[in-house]
Amino acid sequence: MSAQPLVVFSPLPPRRSGIAAYTAELLPALCEGGPVTVVNEEGLTPAVAAELPDCGGALRVLSLAEYQAESQAEPALQALPHVYQIGNNADHVFVYKAFRRRPGLLVQHDFNLHYLVEDVTLVRGDAEGYRAVLQEEYGEPGSTLAMLRRAGVFSEAQKLSLPLNRHLLRQAHGVIVHNHWIHDRLPVELRGSACVVPHHYSPAVASVAGLSAAQARQCHGLPAEPFLFLSLGFITPPKQIQAALWALGQLRQRGRQFRYVIVGERNAGFDIDAHIRRHGLEDWVTVTGYAPEADFFEYIVAADALINLRHPTVGESSGTLVRALALGLPAVVHNFGPSSEYPDDTVLKVPLELGSPDALAATLDTLLTHAELRQTLGARAARYIRAHCSVQHSAQAYRAWLTRFPQPAR
Repeated sequence: MSAQPLVVFSPLPPRRSGIAAYTAELLPALCEGGPVTVVNEEGLTPAVAAELPDCGGALRVLSLAEYQAESQAEPALQALPHVYQIGNNADHVFVYKAFRRRPGLLVQHDFNLHYLVEDVTLVRGDAEGYRAVLQEEYGEPGSTLAMLRRAGVFSEAQKLSLPLNRHLLRQAHGVIVHNHWIHDRLPVELRGSACVVPHHYSPAVASVAGLSAAQARQCHGLPAEPFLFLSLGFITPPKQIQAALWALGQLRQRGRQFRYVIVGERNAGFDIDAHIRRHGLEDWVTVTGYAPEADFFEYIVAADALINLRHPTVGESSGTLVRALALGLPAVVHNFGPSSEYPDDTVLKVPLELGSPDALAATLDTLLTHAELRQTLGARAARYIRAHCSVQHSAQAYRAWLTRFPQPAR
C-alpha cells in the first residue's frame, strides 16, 4: 500500500482521556503508512510534545486554529483523508464540529453520544442547536422532546434511550467501531460501511517487562501479602465499584484475606468512601486517586486479579481491560455488552446482577483460592490480546478502510 498522508482529529495527552491515550498509542504504527497530521485544540504545546511518541518525523500536530488557517491557504490539506476520533464527552466537542463541517472516517468509541451533543449545544447555551439535532435524528417527535426539556419535562434516563448518533453516521465516509455490540446496533443500511477494529493494547506494556509483582508492590508501598484485587480508571457508578465492594464484603465475612486497590480519580458525584464504610472495608480498600500511566502498568503487575465491570454501558470498549489482559492479569467482567465478546477462556464472565451480586462474590472467591486457574486464564488472555489487538493491526485496518471508502476531494 502506497504512503498516504492522513489528517486525524483527536484530543491528545496530557488530556485525561482514554481516547487521547488511544490516539497517541496508535500514531507510530499509523505513521508507518504515511505522514499524519493530528489536529487537537491546544496544538503542539510543550505538555503535548512531552507526551507524544517518536514517529520518525512523519507526525505533526496542529491546533484547530492552525488547521483552519492552513486549510484556507493550502486547500490540498482538506482533500486528504480525514479521521475523527469521537467519544461521549466534552474533549470531543471540537472533533464533532469539525466533522460536521468536513465529514470523513468516523471512529465511534461510544455508541451513545447524547452527552457529547449536550456539550456541543446546551452547555454552551444553544437550546436551538439541541432541538435541531433531535429533529434531525427523530423528526418532529425529537423536536417536541427538546422543547419539553426546555420547559423542564425531562428524565436523565432519556439520554440512554436517545443515543443521538445517526446524524453523524449518515455523514460518515466509513465507520470504525471497537466491538460487535456497537456494530449490531448501527442502522441496518449503514452496517456495510462499518467495520469492527478491536481496541488495541498499549505498546507501553513493554515498559514493565521484567518487573516482578513483589517489585511493583514495593514501588507503591503495598504489602507482599495478601491477595490483591484491582480496579482501574475514573470512579463512576457504571463501573459498578459498589457491586465489587458488596461482593468483597461477603469474602471478608468468610474470612478471606485480600486487599482491593482502586486506581482512579475520585468522583465528586459518587461517594466511594460511603460504600467502603457500608461494607466494613475501610482497612481492606485503598483508593489511590488519579495515577499517571506508568503507575497503571505497575499496579497491573502488582495485582492478582482485575475487577472490570460496566453497567449501564454506552458501548465503550475498556482500554484498561485490554492493557491488563495483555500483561496476563486474570479479569472478571460482566457477561454483557462489549466485554462479553472476549473468548470464554480469556476472562471470567459473571451475569449482570442488579441486586445482591452473589455470582460475582463466588467468582472472586474462586479466583482468590485457585492459583492454577489464575495462571492459565492470564496466559491465555495475554496470548489472545497480543495476537489480535496490536496497534499494527489497528493501523492496517484504518488504512484498509480508508482505501475501501475513499473520501471525495473538497
